[in-house]
Amino acid sequence: MQASAKQSTDQQGADSINSVFNELLNRLTKADVDIGLSEPYNDENDSLFITEPMRELQVFHVLGLGRGSPGVRVVVVDGSSRRLGSPRFRVFLAGVAVYGGNTPLRLYPMTELVEGVKFIGVKAPEGVLKEIENDRKLRHYVKVKFEDGNTYFHERANEEDVSDDVRMSLESWAIEKLAGELGNGYAVVLDGPLYLGVKVKEKLAERRVNAIDGLKKRGVSVVGVVKRVENSRKLCGKDVVNALSKSVDASINVDPNHCNDPLVIQVVGKKMAKGVGDVLLIGPFKQRHNKSSNIMNYTFPERVFWYVYSGLGPRVFRIETLDSMYRNFRDIIDGLVTWLASSIDRSGIPYIIDVADHFAKQLTRSMYLLFYNIAKARDVAFNYDTEQEALGIMNEYAQAVMQVLRGVPR
Repeated sequence: MQASAKQSTDQQGADSINSVFNELLNRLTKADVDIGLSEPYNDENDSLFITEPMRELQVFHVLGLGRGSPGVRVVVVDGSSRRLGSPRFRVFLAGVAVYGGNTPLRLYPMTELVEGVKFIGVKAPEGVLKEIENDRKLRHYVKVKFEDGNTYFHERANEEDVSDDVRMSLESWAIEKLAGELGNGYAVVLDGPLYLGVKVKEKLAERRVNAIDGLKKRGVSVVGVVKRVENSRKLCGKDVVNALSKSVDASINVDPNHCNDPLVIQVVGKKMAKGVGDVLLIGPFKQRHNKSSNIMNYTFPERVFWYVYSGLGPRVFRIETLDSMYRNFRDIIDGLVTWLASSIDRSGIPYIIDVADHFAKQLTRSMYLLFYNIAKARDVAFNYDTEQEALGIMNEYAQAVMQVLRGVPR
């Protein structure tokens, strides 16, 4: 991936992934404190917003999978992260895949590292984190603080929050690079939400929104495809349920006290879908600010979103864009949303998302195994989950090699 930041050009790999991992382990193996229990995870907070149906709300039948064209050249950005744990530390490895555009596939990190682009996060005692922060090499590649720059990944920091921070920071860097490359005729699809609406993650969201705004200024529309929606309750309000009932000409009976978005969409799908090949595109809805929440409008801009019911099992997903983006590129985004809804594969997700997801996960899988093997050579004791994941990855690689040797197509 092209970047203006300084790159290591030494053919011996002075700042190779191996050398960074080895130097990091020099620091981590000195830790002698159990890092203990985590604080609660800061999940997306729907109470910061109020969802309202837009005037154009409808349940649209997307008949015929794979039809049509998005009308723009689509580039997908997908990050992946994995963690390795021991009693003394946690290491979070992140990678990002950019799929589409002039270069069909770009991955980071690869053989050349970019100084200042941090793809590793470490949770450890604060003394160890400060040593990493001041290390001549590690400070360029290892994150030890949240994006706010004030809070360390200390012993009690929630590991999901750390994972979000490292992965989404790397994704934001990739988006920033695309903002310097793309222009009219392109659209960017993010695998995941545009930002996390959580007050303690304001700086993380701010960087993400700024990167997206950079694309908007270049005439590039941006949408996010959110696959994990089980904890979302954007559709559970009375006004939204009533509007959906009117759209399908039937009562949507859900208990608001035991409700989430997939439940609402499943009810709509069962009433309206005409078969497996009938994909339902439901929306648009708008998330406007809840004035009582005192949130920063700039950090958490209002969003427009749709839900997609595929009929391929229980999975539903959300497509979202910024309200300002939708007002600027309405026709383009409408076409892009319809195309994404019509291009799902057997997993019930747009195939282009699955492709990028595959490459991003393959990248972090390789990084995971590399770090694990280097650490085991130093007699690092990992926890049970890490050992099991490493064993699973090694088995996957062994099966892949056997398939190649047997001439079995994958």
